[in-house]
Amino acid sequence: MKSKTPCFNCLIEQNENVLHDKDYITLKDISDDIGLSYSIIADLSSGRKKNAKYDKFIYHPKITIRRIPKKD
Repeated sequence: MKSKTPCFNCLIEQNENVLHDKDYITLKDISDDIGLSYSIIADLSSGRKKNAKYDKFIYHPKITIRRIPKKD
């Protein structure tokens, strides 16, 4: 059964400007909303190694996906 409460937050920043800050129930929901593949979203959320060559671009946004702590 799919949870109804948000479990993840997706923050997209570019040059200190917040472009997107939204809570989501699943990683798939993030993937569908921002147009990146699920595998890229899963890599970003788990903190796997990022490709450093893209960080050299001036307009490369910083995407942070973090798990929202569950409330008891």
